[in-house]
Amino acid sequence: MNDNPLNILHTIGLKALYPVIRCQLKSAGQLDVSRLIQAVNLTAKVVPELFCRYELADNSWQPVVTDASTLVQEVPADAPLDDTPDWFTQPQLRVQVQATSSGTTLTLTISHILTDGSGFKQYLYLLSDCYNRGPVAITGVKNVVELSWLKELLASHPAPQTGNVDHPAQPLQLPKLAAASTEQQRPQVSGLRLSQQLTRDLLAATHEQGVTVNDVLLATFGKTIQAYNQGNPILAIACPTDMRQAIKHNHDLRIANHTARYNPVVTSASGEPIGTAVQKMHTEMTQLKQRDQFLDSVRSLMAQYQTLGIHELQQIVEANYHVREIGYTNFGVIDDQRLVFDQLPVTQCLLTGSFRTAPMFQVACSTFKGELSLGFNMIGTDDEVQFGRVVTTAMVAQIIAFVAQSTTDAVVL
Repeated sequence: MNDNPLNILHTIGLKALYPVIRCQLKSAGQLDVSRLIQAVNLTAKVVPELFCRYELADNSWQPVVTDASTLVQEVPADAPLDDTPDWFTQPQLRVQVQATSSGTTLTLTISHILTDGSGFKQYLYLLSDCYNRGPVAITGVKNVVELSWLKELLASHPAPQTGNVDHPAQPLQLPKLAAASTEQQRPQVSGLRLSQQLTRDLLAATHEQGVTVNDVLLATFGKTIQAYNQGNPILAIACPTDMRQAIKHNHDLRIANHTARYNPVVTSASGEPIGTAVQKMHTEMTQLKQRDQFLDSVRSLMAQYQTLGIHELQQIVEANYHVREIGYTNFGVIDDQRLVFDQLPVTQCLLTGSFRTAPMFQVACSTFKGELSLGFNMIGTDDEVQFGRVVTTAMVAQIIAFVAQSTTDAVVL
């Protein structure tokens, strides 16, 4: 079996969503496709799993291609991009290049079985470096996958006495549109991007209030969805986290699945000011971080990986890391200084997660060049996607309200 049990985390709930991470880059010039193929080939020397299919029966990677020319595709500017890949028979990466009137659009879809958001950002930087510098970029570079650090961390944290909290009693939901037709549902990507000024104002407000941007995004998203759940005062939102942060002196390349989740739950009446809800979320997340609660989502999987079969391990994952109707993820900051293809700077970068069939919904937050994006992938009708934009617009309104309250508080003080 593969030495990373965490791959199994994203092999459940495949009928509800398929495990992908999607990235769309836009540049002002034309990428050299042959050079891009060479760059992907170089990255596969560091991460050979890219050229493999995933074998669920024994959690292993089995080679299926030897060259990136089969997975890098030039497609028309108006071509549909998001047919579901098959990680169980195909390579774990798909790259689509579109020449447009204003430059190049590059869409990468990677397996969430293979890696997570933080690992994917590391892959993007590696790909950019290989495109820019060629073979020298991978000299001495090794992808570290082993999990000895996680086993030691689990050993130092005894299991909690409280019960499982991954299945909330009052989960948040969105309504299904009455006119929605499954025949008209198709994969679509949308969302909103905040201006640099509003993003700066948000960051300043978090400093004033002593909270994190993640606290604000969790709370504003929760309050936005709560508006469609009348009578539900419980904001229960799973918050994926990058476990690499728990590795001391970590400077290794780790393109692998190192994901876990926090399970914050706060009580917030529907009319409660957003600043109060943010403070509650901050308190809750601080307490969860202090006891490394994210370990609860992977503890049983790590403990029983060597003794149980895949089906039993998937049941453990379902109990501790199940797919929720409403999802949240925060990819953090994407470094535009490390994401440059030769002399072609990337002008836009949008990271999103798996495609969820409406009314399921996930907001994917990321920041690039000082602008915060709230993106989503949806399998839905045009009306359902428009409703998704209504949701993200309402979330932006909550963010603006938090910023305004912080500014008012600062004046009073």
